[in-house]
Amino acid sequence: MDEPEEQSRRVARSREGQAPPAPPWTDLRGLHAFLIEDNADTRTMVTEVLAHCGAVVTAYRSADEALADLAEFVPSVFICDLSMPGLDGLTFLRRMRSLAVERGGGIPAIAITAYYEDFAAAAALEAGYNAYMTKPIKLEELCRLVGELTRGSSPAP
Repeated sequence: MDEPEEQSRRVARSREGQAPPAPPWTDLRGLHAFLIEDNADTRTMVTEVLAHCGAVVTAYRSADEALADLAEFVPSVFICDLSMPGLDGLTFLRRMRSLAVERGGGIPAIAITAYYEDFAAAAALEAGYNAYMTKPIKLEELCRLVGELTRGSSPAP
């Protein structure tokens, strides 16, 4: 694991138990997010923001790394880039959706992508994602969406 990624994990975990974030940020305390993103800057930025909102974040450079950890952890939500070397985000979620619910098959998932919006939406929804966001990511919107998906409410359009 590279040093910035390890630092992001330490920061995310060190904020557990702190006061909720100031409005308008969504309170994500008690949630565990698996962030799968091959771009180090995006991975660090999203990790920091989710941690600011109170989530525990485990960040991965690849979908293969995340799959390996599923034997130990079942997260509250997946946030996954669609275009990555090796196992891409679409194939990753299709694999997840083939699992039994207790093994992680029903975990809410958000796709993030730099692809053209209409293409990304269709491909992500077909693969089983609950929502998608195009880059650059609107961080407040991402936190709101994570909160809605993990607490059982439908995402607002």
